[in-house]
Amino acid sequence: MSPQSKTPNMKTLIGVLASHDDVDKNNELARVFEKIYKLDKGLLENFHFVFTGGTFQRVVLGKDTERRRKGKKIISIQDKGLETFLMQNSTILPDQRDGGVIILANLVVQRQCSILWPFMTPSTMHWLNPADLALHRLSDIWNVNRLMNRGSVEAWFSDEAKRDVKRNRQEIPLKLRFSCEDFTPGQVSGLVNPDWLAQWTKEAKYLEAESREGEGWKITKPITKERKPEFLHEFESQTIALIAHDAMKERMIDFAIEYDRELSHFGRILATGTTGREVEEATRMLKAKGKTKRCRSGPKGGDIEISTEILYGRCDVVIFFVDPLHPHPHIEDIRVVFGACMVEGGVRMLTNELEARKWMDEVVRPNMHYVQ
Repeated sequence: MSPQSKTPNMKTLIGVLASHDDVDKNNELARVFEKIYKLDKGLLENFHFVFTGGTFQRVVLGKDTERRRKGKKIISIQDKGLETFLMQNSTILPDQRDGGVIILANLVVQRQCSILWPFMTPSTMHWLNPADLALHRLSDIWNVNRLMNRGSVEAWFSDEAKRDVKRNRQEIPLKLRFSCEDFTPGQVSGLVNPDWLAQWTKEAKYLEAESREGEGWKITKPITKERKPEFLHEFESQTIALIAHDAMKERMIDFAIEYDRELSHFGRILATGTTGREVEEATRMLKAKGKTKRCRSGPKGGDIEISTEILYGRCDVVIFFVDPLHPHPHIEDIRVVFGACMVEGGVRMLTNELEARKWMDEVVRPNMHYVQ
């Protein structure tokens, strides 16, 4: 297949994923694609599909057919014309283990993806994955048309697809947009690995899908940011995220007031909506320097935006004041932040006030380069 032209065009995005541990759901998704492609290929061409990496491998390319369950195996798309069509009209995200579902959730939060086909099963543990649960919750928050089985997709294609071809169309190649695009780190050459630095330079404002021979469009897998010991004290080159549960916001504000000078030496402060506003209003130096970058509120996807920054090495320290005594309506999103830190393992995580104060007193203050 020749590489697809990079001339931008506008299409409606459809996010696609299927439970990796359920053969039937993967087969159901493959058969749905075959049916609607046969019914009206021309109508299908108005949409652009955004697959998580594992789903594309299983359903389109048939590279996971050895996965079996109760004697069954995944039977991928058999129509070679449809396979070629999807190669040309899809963007492939990283696998789930590399943050693919988090990135798809970010596309929902950024209002880029308004239709979702999550072929999940309630009978396996995959359904309980925090990133999947957050994706479903945010789909409801942002009014995404969520079609979760064969009957729903087929009815939509028959009755609503012609209308939805104009629904929130996006430019192709797809651009993965970060929540805060205006930060340029200080001198980090020699302090981090060159391949991460090259990716950062390329993705300063957004990460654009690339087309490769025989592979279709792809969003680049996050490159691990390897921080040398000297980088850990180069605070001007670092981004720090401040997140606090509702009952802990006053404690976070007190923390920010006490360490206003120290925090102001970091290159950038990320915060969810309410926390960011209240911290900036309460501090003098942070407000004067304008380094606090507010994402959306946590319930509306701010935690997902920060998680995406973490995955791509754009955040170096996370201070999270967790409230362990009260339930939270968006607990899945909160767990996604921790999951992103586990994927991008070089992030410094401080998950309670005592840890954060100790770090400020024993690490940040002694190593600050004060400017008179």
